[in-house]
Amino acid sequence: MQNVLLQAEKRKGLGKRAVASLRADGKVPGVVQEHGKESQSVFVEGREILKAFSAAGKSQAIDLTIGSTKKLVLIKEIQFVNLKPEVEHVVFQALKADEPVDAEVPVHIVGEVPAEANRFVLLHTLEALEIRALPKDLPEALEVSAEKLVDVDDKVLISDIKLPAGVELVELLAVADDEEKREEFLSQPIAIVKEASVVESDEGAEVQEGLEGEVSETEAGDTDSTDSDVKDS
Repeated sequence: MQNVLLQAEKRKGLGKRAVASLRADGKVPGVVQEHGKESQSVFVEGREILKAFSAAGKSQAIDLTIGSTKKLVLIKEIQFVNLKPEVEHVVFQALKADEPVDAEVPVHIVGEVPAEANRFVLLHTLEALEIRALPKDLPEALEVSAEKLVDVDDKVLISDIKLPAGVELVELLAVADDEEKREEFLSQPIAIVKEASVVESDEGAEVQEGLEGEVSETEAGDTDSTDSDVKDS
């Protein structure tokens, strides 16, 4: 696990003009939230928050320095400018090194997928899971081996994930006393092997449904326009 460092400064101006001025200078307004304390308004350099997010995502702790104060934080929320690789706003969650934290981490399938050698397609049905761990134990991702994915309808389940030491699944903690719900959760597929023709057929159907929806909306709009013209006349 790499140490991700980020420098921030306290933000004094909180109005729209102050925020617009920050953004014009390439800086990003943000907030640091800490349990039991008032939120702290800060700003960071736009390029630096992009680097930090690329390295840490929402699941890795960041060493955030605010002036001369250091805090361990997670990126809780991050908002990007539409159609641009620029951050508009960021929310940090302050952590304590000795207290567990909940974080969403991606699920990665590792190793060669035997089914792909047979020209089958792997459909990912689960991209991330929420975990609980001490900040130092937060993994970059949860991993599951691809070795079982050989033939059509082969799948890997949540139960196939080998959790790192000190890491728990939040959903399992929530249903700790309900064995049926635990089994239901653990039996959810992460990925399943399908024939390429089936996937292409499904994608084609989705596209067709989308086109039909657009046509319906257009027809509805034409009808509304006609009705409006009649009323105006």
